[in-house]
Amino acid sequence: MIIKNKRILISLGGTYEPIDSVRGITNKSSGKMGLALAKEAYIRGADLTLVVANVTVNIPSVFNVIYVETSAEMNDAILNIIEDFDIFISAAAVSDFEFRKKSDKKIDSSSSLFLNLKPTTKIIRQIKKINPNIFLVGFKAEFNISKSEIINCARKQIADAGTDLVIANDISRDDCQFGSDTNEVLIVDDEVLTLSLASKSVIAEKIFNVISKKI
Repeated sequence: MIIKNKRILISLGGTYEPIDSVRGITNKSSGKMGLALAKEAYIRGADLTLVVANVTVNIPSVFNVIYVETSAEMNDAILNIIEDFDIFISAAAVSDFEFRKKSDKKIDSSSSLFLNLKPTTKIIRQIKKINPNIFLVGFKAEFNISKSEIINCARKQIADAGTDLVIANDISRDDCQFGSDTNEVLIVDDEVLTLSLASKSVIAEKIFNVISKKI
């Protein structure tokens, strides 16, 4: 099998950006799609490592896992090891913003609070600079936009980050949102392949079938 013994890194889950010692912002990513991909890679004999943020799924102990919380921690963890991998699947929902100043105490709730945000580092845009030969798979979740717009967003990521494939979908649908057990995705590179609604394990199998043909 083409995937057997390939060194594969998969990121999954949603990052958490603290406001103070007890509060923060995150997203609804469950890690289900990333875990489905991890299980499929494992079945195919990959040498697998996971970088796991906040998830609602149980990560099997058989996997080699690096746990992180914030986007900065995920960035550091991935960039420190990325040159050792053949394939990176960036399935995590990484926060787009973090707080400029974080309080190390619990902020008093009796007063108004102004949140000053700054963009986080785009992890996926750094990968090919460190490991130009890696096969890079990005995810692009959009909300309630047309298929053509989703494809354009995916191709923009390819242009910006050099991703070899982008897995794009509309998470406004009840059966494809964060935390759902099913998904319907577009696999975008020079062409566009539509994977019809199916369980995330079936989607993961089909994604790896495509990766196997491309590497």
